Amino acid sequence: MDLLIKNIKQIASPIGNKAKKGKDMGRLSIHEHMDILVRNSIIEQMGHNLELPADFEGHIICADDLVATPGFIDPHTHIPFYGFRHDEFFMRQQGLSYMEIMQKGGGIVNTTKAVRKASIHDLIEFNLKFANEMFRKGVVAFEGKSGYGLDTDSEIKQLKALEKIEELGCQKVVKTFLGPHALAPEFADYDSYLEMIIEQMLPQVRKTFEGELFADIFTEDGVFTVEQSRRYLEAAIKNGFKIRLHADEIKDIGGSSLASELHAHSADHLICIQDESILNLSKGRTIATLLPGTSFFLGKPFAPARKLIDAGAAVALASDFNPGSCTISDPTIIAHLASSKLKMTPEEIITAMTLNAAAVINLEADWGSLEVSKYAGIILWDIPDYTFIPYFPAHQTIHTVISPKKALRVKACL
Repeated sequence: MDLLIKNIKQIASPIGNKAKKGKDMGRLSIHEHMDILVRNSIIEQMGHNLELPADFEGHIICADDLVATPGFIDPHTHIPFYGFRHDEFFMRQQGLSYMEIMQKGGGIVNTTKAVRKASIHDLIEFNLKFANEMFRKGVVAFEGKSGYGLDTDSEIKQLKALEKIEELGCQKVVKTFLGPHALAPEFADYDSYLEMIIEQMLPQVRKTFEGELFADIFTEDGVFTVEQSRRYLEAAIKNGFKIRLHADEIKDIGGSSLASELHAHSADHLICIQDESILNLSKGRTIATLLPGTSFFLGKPFAPARKLIDAGAAVALASDFNPGSCTISDPTIIAHLASSKLKMTPEEIITAMTLNAAAVINLEADWGSLEVSKYAGIILWDIPDYTFIPYFPAHQTIHTVISPKKALRVKACL
């Protein structure tokens, strides 16, 4: 794909190929009335009044009234799932907690039943529409997980569906194996299930898929303990996985500190993270991935983003899009919640949803910022300036979304 984007009113982007920490999250590179030349889906030049190459056969976009930011990276979704859990949404309104719903046979295991019955074609067809919707909203790359199959064949089926969604869709898709997401219904205890995962699932998943894979675990009070999580993550590393954790969502039992110790790419949720764990994250390279959509959806407290950033940690933002605890996938709503509830600045929010989000899933060398030699993941906005993004959520403010696969003009009237 070749493009020349002319006279962009404003370009706002973090710069670099690693996650920004602390105060550096608030520093964006801002330029006005600049051009971006894209050749073979790579940003080749950025500058004023760029000349059209003699062999240029692409498209020209006049962007006099448009703002450019990097495309959003969503580093935590639960695509692919199957079916919905709207009944549980209303159970929560009656006072039942997430864990109480799980104990009654709902929650993750409810989706497990649907995923096990679904064919791979069902999973692809059901989830591709969500991926395409996210692309129209500016998400140029996202992470998807298994974790609803809870047996080897079903977990692999989910990951194969992700491969096909990437092939058929418009985005880069990163795969995560989340076998230890909940207790599989045919197992009596977490220890025996985890032993099966380590001895059978991990090697089989690694054998089935070439290339990079992440491994994740739900480290939480009443689910997998820190000791169990350590055993699983160390086995995942030995099997060639990169690692990350669900941690400190319901209680800080040491999940994020374990993530720091093992140099995991991320610790995700962190609603209940305590000061000592914040300090551990600030000293290491593990990224704090916050999911304010989940707090909003479940009516729970919000993660202490200000404490994390002010302590010097790297923070990313993600949707946690799933059928049970967060059905929100719109990045502008996540940005709004990050501003209104997490008290993050517009600059920190853009960094957290682009470069830092890319670093969570090991894409930061090629994605997450607008600079020469990176992939052309670009959003063109019909807004006054970049600070408008968290202020005006859920409106049609995107003019064009550009990815290495496709440039989509979102505003049909133009």
